[in-house]
Amino acid sequence: MKDNMKPEYGNWVPTKLLALLYTITLAGIVLLYFSIVYHWAVLVIIMIALLLSISLFFSCYMTAFHHAFSFGGGGMMGKVHEYVAEHLPWDGRGRLLDVGCGAGALTIRCAKRFPGAHCTGIDYWGIKWDYSLGMCQHNAEAEQVAGRCTFKQGDANHLDFEDETFDAVVSNFVYHEVNDGRSKEELLRETLRVLKKGGSFALQDLFGQKSVYGDFQIMIDSLKRDAVSEIHYADSCREIPVPKWMQVPGMLTGVGIIYGKK
Repeated sequence: MKDNMKPEYGNWVPTKLLALLYTITLAGIVLLYFSIVYHWAVLVIIMIALLLSISLFFSCYMTAFHHAFSFGGGGMMGKVHEYVAEHLPWDGRGRLLDVGCGAGALTIRCAKRFPGAHCTGIDYWGIKWDYSLGMCQHNAEAEQVAGRCTFKQGDANHLDFEDETFDAVVSNFVYHEVNDGRSKEELLRETLRVLKKGGSFALQDLFGQKSVYGDFQIMIDSLKRDAVSEIHYADSCREIPVPKWMQVPGMLTGVGIIYGKK
């Protein structure tokens, strides 16, 4: 494979975030230097040093996260995607949708895992992330599955597909990022809307975080009544497993997967 055809999947921790943290840390070092050289008030120096310590800690911590999730580093993201694919109860025949495909990594993994499937990935590709449509298309070509992968811009709140279009749907760590006034249950139901009756799903997100999903069991019970015929839940952090140092509030806590049949 030529160097220019190597896949580039980016990282769950955006380089823009790391650049911002490094910039803040560097500014803090410069400010601390001047505060000492020009004999600023001791309390001011202490406050600057404290803020610099916090900035330096987060810079190092997020750099470690970036390496751990890198496909060329710790490979954690690849393990996460494989976990989602393994939980999809599907024979691989037909059409699959990946909601929030990012750089296309999960879409492409599914295409390679299910050689009889055509896989579609949709994403909003906002400026917050280091992903794009062009990146997805490049990666599909590099992984030699471009003929069975389609990517398009879309909104998870309003999927541009008819009811019961797909035989399977997957999603990884996306729904908590979608904020458009609709409830999380409505968001999940929109994904299930485009899934055929009897089709398979495997959706992973922060389902265990009450601040995001409230009482998730109530939502599960609601989906059981009229949206799905079979649904299971698993604690992803225990099953992958995710290192304890990553499981801190606001990061990888409450991650779970729901999977089953419509």
